[in-house]
Amino acid sequence: MQRTRSIAISTGLILSGVLAFALTARPLVKTPELAVPLNPMGINGSPYGEVFAMAMQSPIEDYFHVGTGGEVHHHAPGETCKDHDDHEHDDNGDHDHDDQKTEAKPKDSPPLTWKAGFRGLITSLGHLPEVRTNPKVASEALRRHLRREAENKLRFAYRLDPSHYANYNSLHFFLTEPQIGTRPQLSASAATLAQETIDYCLRKNDDPRAALTAAAAASNILELMFNDRHNPSPRFTTGQMRDVLKQLDHCLARYQTLANYWDETKNWDLLSPMRIAECKERYRFITKIREASLITLARLEKEQEQ
Repeated sequence: MQRTRSIAISTGLILSGVLAFALTARPLVKTPELAVPLNPMGINGSPYGEVFAMAMQSPIEDYFHVGTGGEVHHHAPGETCKDHDDHEHDDNGDHDHDDQKTEAKPKDSPPLTWKAGFRGLITSLGHLPEVRTNPKVASEALRRHLRREAENKLRFAYRLDPSHYANYNSLHFFLTEPQIGTRPQLSASAATLAQETIDYCLRKNDDPRAALTAAAAASNILELMFNDRHNPSPRFTTGQMRDVLKQLDHCLARYQTLANYWDETKNWDLLSPMRIAECKERYRFITKIREASLITLARLEKEQEQ
C-alpha cells in the first residue's frame, strides 16, 4: 500500500513538471535573449565585448595572413610590414641594393638589462604557437582552413561589437569576395549585415566612431546596388539608391555632431593620436566614396532619362 502511494506521488510530480514545462516553454522560446546565437552574461554589445573585439584583431590577422599565402611575422616596437618590404631578396638570398647605395652598418645597441631580456624572452615564447615550422608551402586545403578560422573569428568578434569598424568591414569583405571567403553569400546576406550594422550603430549616442561604421555600412550597400546594375535585370532603382545615399549622409552628419560634442567635452583627449588620425582618415575615405557614389548615381539617372 505504501509502495503504491509512493509511485502515485512520483507520477504526480512528474506530470506536474511536464505541465509546468509545457506552459513555460513557449514564452522561453519567444524570448529574444535566448535566441541563437546566445549572449551569455550579456557580453555581446557591452563595453567588455568591445574590448574583446579589439583584442581579437591580432589572431584574426595571423590566420588571414597565412591563409592568403603569407607567413606570420611579428614586428619589433615601431616596426611595420613596410620595413620588411623595403628589403627584397634575390634568388641567392642576398639583399638587392642599388649600385650607388652601400649597405648600412649596424648600429651599436646598448646591452640589454636583465629585466628587458627576460621581457623579450616571455614575448618570444608567446609567439611560439604561431611560428610555422613546416618548410613546405601551405597547401590550398590548409589555406582554406585558415581562412575559415579567420572568418569564424570575425563573425564572433562582430557579435561582440557590431560597431567595430575594422571587424565589420573585414566580415563584409569575406562575404562578398568568393576567392577569400569560405562561405560566400554575396549580396543578400551582406546587405542584411550592413543594415543590421547601421541600425545598431545609430542607437549608440556615446561614441562618434560608431557613426563612421554605420556610414561604411551604408557605402557598402550602395556598392552592392551599383554592382547589381551589371545584371541583365537590375533589382534596385535609382530611387532606392538615393534613399541609401541619404542614409549615408545622415550617418556622416551624426558623426560630425558627436565629434563636435567630443571636442567640447575633451573626450578626444582620452584616445591616442593614432586612433584620432585613424578616425580622420576613415572620415575622408568615406566622404570620397560618397562623392564618387553621387557622380555614379547622377550618371545612372541621366541614362534612364535618355
